[in-house]
Amino acid sequence: MARPHGRGLDGEPIVIARRAHVVTGLCVAAALAGALSLTARKAHAYTFVDEIPEDPCERARSFDPRDSTLTAQKARRACRLAVFETKMAEERRLSVASEENARDERIQKWMASTQSARVINPMAVELFLGQGIANYGVVFSWTVLSQLELAARVGQRQMSCASSAFTSTGGDCTRTMWNLGVRGFLLDRDFAPFIGTAFSSTSAALAINHADPMTGATSFLQGNGRAHSFSGSVGLQIALSYVRLSVEYLYEYVFYTGANLNDMQKTPSEDLRLIWDDSLHQDRHGVRVQVGFAF
Repeated sequence: MARPHGRGLDGEPIVIARRAHVVTGLCVAAALAGALSLTARKAHAYTFVDEIPEDPCERARSFDPRDSTLTAQKARRACRLAVFETKMAEERRLSVASEENARDERIQKWMASTQSARVINPMAVELFLGQGIANYGVVFSWTVLSQLELAARVGQRQMSCASSAFTSTGGDCTRTMWNLGVRGFLLDRDFAPFIGTAFSSTSAALAINHADPMTGATSFLQGNGRAHSFSGSVGLQIALSYVRLSVEYLYEYVFYTGANLNDMQKTPSEDLRLIWDDSLHQDRHGVRVQVGFAF
């Protein structure tokens, strides 16, 4: 058996046994370190803290019904308190909603007994028929104050004109009118007289046979006419719930007329303008009936 400090045949120290002991020690240390590391990783994978539910009733239900400890009793009291608070909040919400509904009903009853239908249903879409520059069309009106109404109106008047130099009928010279107006009611009632005023812009295609009074020569004029005017009106209106009905007389003051030919240069034509102006002045008086739905 070799001794640790002996020498071999070549004279070198014999250290094989010592090296074996060192290697064995290193292997044991590595195995222990690996086992400790695995144990540490497994320990991090688990938690030993119980999660307490945020809802007090869920927390109370987590205890056994026979559990009479102080913690269980506190959890049950917290649950009863939360249920009571929820019930009180719902009752308060229903009470507030009931009060708001009652207030709205009182306001509606007060308005129905003291205010006119124009105030309760201030907007309306109406149709009108009558005489004047335009004899039919549609109106949108809005009662901005109890006795003041704004309105926008678009209307037409069907007219025919000469389509060529050889015939006096067949052309379409229909007028189109755009109108912005205001009405002032003299009484704050459902049946009330009113006065009104409006600004109108009118246009039409024109095609006529024109005879020169000096020479007697006839010429065919085709172009477009335009005009601006102010109108004044007086009438009566009945406002019943969702219905509007009014009758009025109106006078149209035409302060501008213009006309041009349908050539490349759109040449102004005085002859065409005079005929167009005369046509508008013939229709400056009119009666209009207006009926519609209010909301």
